[in-house]
Amino acid sequence: MSNSALSKLMDAFKTPQHDYKVNTEIFGQFDPDKVAKELKLEKVGAEKGKLNQPASKSQIPDEIETQIQERIEAAKATANESAENQIYTYNERISNLDFEGHFSELRQAGPEAVSRIQGLVQTGLNEMNTRRRKLLDVEKEYKYFRETNGLENRTAKMTTSTGTFIRILLILIMVVSETYFNGTYLAKGSTQGLIGGVFEAATFAILNIGFSIILTVYVIKQFARRGMAWKLLGLIGIVGWLATVIVINLMLAHFREASSLSIFEEGVGADLINQILSNPLGLTQLESWMLFGVGMLVATVTLVDVITFSDIYPGYTKVQKKWDEFTDDYKDEYDALKEELDDIKEEYANVLKEIGNSLSARLQHLDHIMSGRTRLQVLYDGHHELLQRAANALFSYYYEANRAARTDAAPERFNKRYIVAKMVLSSGKTIQPREAQKIKDRIAEGKTILDEQLKTVLDEYAKGINQYRNLDILNEEYEYGEEPKVKKEAEPIQE
Repeated sequence: MSNSALSKLMDAFKTPQHDYKVNTEIFGQFDPDKVAKELKLEKVGAEKGKLNQPASKSQIPDEIETQIQERIEAAKATANESAENQIYTYNERISNLDFEGHFSELRQAGPEAVSRIQGLVQTGLNEMNTRRRKLLDVEKEYKYFRETNGLENRTAKMTTSTGTFIRILLILIMVVSETYFNGTYLAKGSTQGLIGGVFEAATFAILNIGFSIILTVYVIKQFARRGMAWKLLGLIGIVGWLATVIVINLMLAHFREASSLSIFEEGVGADLINQILSNPLGLTQLESWMLFGVGMLVATVTLVDVITFSDIYPGYTKVQKKWDEFTDDYKDEYDALKEELDDIKEEYANVLKEIGNSLSARLQHLDHIMSGRTRLQVLYDGHHELLQRAANALFSYYYEANRAARTDAAPERFNKRYIVAKMVLSSGKTIQPREAQKIKDRIAEGKTILDEQLKTVLDEYAKGINQYRNLDILNEEYEYGEEPKVKKEAEPIQE
């Protein structure tokens, strides 16, 4: 949200608003004694007094009085300029706070957040509605399969990826083990030695385990279906499996016995088959019966492993897995959309909180500015009084020295105090306490706006979550694939 109006507003609130501080000695100290020495007021006053200057009837200040006035006025002008500069800085700091501009942006921030949430909810509803319809179709298929096959009271047996790996590994281990075990026996009569025996044993092992897998999956498991025809097919599969593995393992045992006796010659294969058919149990060596037993054991383990690999009811595991996948996809989409709404809610809540804190800091800064300006005015007034006292002292040095040396009466103005005219600060009335209070009231109003906007965002968030929940309510009283006549509203979220 770095480009949103709210984030820009937050950045604006964080921007430092001033670069200067008021110097407590901003106006300096005017030293009348130093000025009196520089102008030699007492000496010049006495000299002019001996000459009875200025004349008794004089109305216009002489050059000495003018110099004193110029020094006082220069100091007054310097102080006024410094004060004006400081007040301008204060006014600029207040202007930089830009409360009105920020208040306008504050009013736009909430609707932007609401609009963003509404857009996300609308997009999410479209996506979830599509996934929901697919889920309803799969739900309908799942329900029909269970009702048709009498499986309403249980779910299908599922295997984990680890379980699948272990079962497949078990079959591979049995193939390798049977191949190795049988190969050691067949190698004795094989013309190719151990390699030939292993190759022949692998052929029998693959046939033994392969037929067990095929017959179990496609025939024997049909016994679990409803209906006599399916159960009969399953029984036929069991008998067929038993006959097949007996024949394969008897052939292996007779083949091993014949190979160990080195009776293989050209055309002897037909004689071996005739011997198996005429006397299948006519094995004379213990090793041959061991091969037969091991082969039957491997076939039986394979049968059990395949039957328990998935649900015993054919196709139930596949239907269950399909339903689980679509259900998980729907829930994942819901969780992802809710998480995105959570992020937006938390983001705006945190930003609004920071802005509220920033408003409080700006209010405090405004108080500092007003306090600084008040202090500046006090310092300015105090400096003017200092200049008045300095003027009184300077004129007194000159007048008293002049009056003491005169023989004529002193001019009438010598008996009057020189008044230093006060220079009013032109920018000192830009913001008065009443205007500052209005700004404080506006800041309080801004905080209220923030609270209202946060509540609006939270309400919109809760509304969006409830809309998602409404989609998630699948009414069990209507047929799957049909829209419910009445949709129940989800309970509102309590924040």
